[in-house]
Amino acid sequence: METLPYDIETEDVVLGSVIAHKHEYDKVSKYFTKDDVFYQKKAKLLWDRVVAMKREGQHIDTVTVCSSITKKDSSKGLTQYYVTKCTSNVGANGTAEFYATQIYEKYLLRKVVVQSEKVKEKALSNEKDVYDSITEAHSLFGELLDIRPTNVQDIEDVISDTLESIKNKTSKLVSTGYSGLDKFSGGLTRGEVTIIGGRPGHGKTTVMVNLLSKALEEGNRAMFFSRELPNSELLKKILCLESGKLSYSMVRQNVFTDEALENMNEAIEIVREKYSKDKFLMFDNIKDFSLASSEIKKFKPDIIFDDYIQLITCEGYADTRRLQIEKLVNDYKWLAKETKAVVVLASQLNRYIERANNRGKSYEPQLSDLAESGAIEQVAENVFFTYYDYKVKGEKGKGKNVITLIASKIRYGDSGSIDMGYDGNQCKLFNTMEEIINDPVDEEIPF
Repeated sequence: METLPYDIETEDVVLGSVIAHKHEYDKVSKYFTKDDVFYQKKAKLLWDRVVAMKREGQHIDTVTVCSSITKKDSSKGLTQYYVTKCTSNVGANGTAEFYATQIYEKYLLRKVVVQSEKVKEKALSNEKDVYDSITEAHSLFGELLDIRPTNVQDIEDVISDTLESIKNKTSKLVSTGYSGLDKFSGGLTRGEVTIIGGRPGHGKTTVMVNLLSKALEEGNRAMFFSRELPNSELLKKILCLESGKLSYSMVRQNVFTDEALENMNEAIEIVREKYSKDKFLMFDNIKDFSLASSEIKKFKPDIIFDDYIQLITCEGYADTRRLQIEKLVNDYKWLAKETKAVVVLASQLNRYIERANNRGKSYEPQLSDLAESGAIEQVAENVFFTYYDYKVKGEKGKGKNVITLIASKIRYGDSGSIDMGYDGNQCKLFNTMEEIINDPVDEEIPF
């Protein structure tokens, strides 16, 4: 059997340094939050003992640690002799972190070996489609990319970062491009998750495409994961939006006049420039979160759109969709913090709103209507609902040219709602009805 990577002497040196030099603990503690970073069980036991003594405010040195050793500890390998051995080989003050990184690297290599064996077993089993096997392999190794030491900041670091953020406010906020939306929280915040919820046909994708267009106009880099529409259909929406002349229903049906073909060619040139590959990437064939995460980390966008999260898959929790969604939203939350990007996720609503409206009741969506609502509601900083009451049966709504955006949760701002104008044929949103240039259309608005 192959020997797993480890370094016993280095583990002993780090533990001895932590015991002998009181300031070394704070420098290395971030490397040892996982149970199996130490290869030796007795090293792990000694580390846990030091952590417990630190939390209790006890003085740490060779004498106090040795005095804490019990017969039960000794039966598990943690002896006074081992503590003395570690402190006798202590490194120079200030070197513990260097050696801690070496221990951590050995831990990661052990993880690589274990994951490689899992990948090998899955491949040899020949039970799954080859592409499913590759996706699983990517997911397994993707987990390793997310394993890293926890960053520790003291109060001075936090003060410095906060003051810098206050001085340079615009660096954290990304404007939606719509003054009516920005009034709720000043814009979309980097490192945070915003949810756009709605029933099918109530404008979720249209809202996201318009936010995408505005983000690119402001010089931001963007990514769009389309899980419901193929890229070709999403592009049709984008072409209509950027053209201002094309009809979405006409483009979708491939019915073109000579004038429309000319408008299409003009729109394509606009999109080629505005949505170039150095500014924008779009995906419709990535169903697994780990694959999406990998692409995001490579491209480093300012804003990420995912339409919509109930169609994403992830490893584990296969029997409980609620737990899957909870994991996905939390993963996106940590990804947003790591990449300092704005994350905008479209979410489906449950069917209660449809049942209520079909009974002739006017019912606007609320947080409890989010499918798998608990996880989404807790993690997301902002939750907006799209409400298109023209689609509601038995209700005399505000008309085809009004869509309501309901700010149901704004963690750092005010909740409320706003009526926005739209032109369905252009797939375009406006701040107000007064900004709509074209006359209202007679056909049903396509979303």
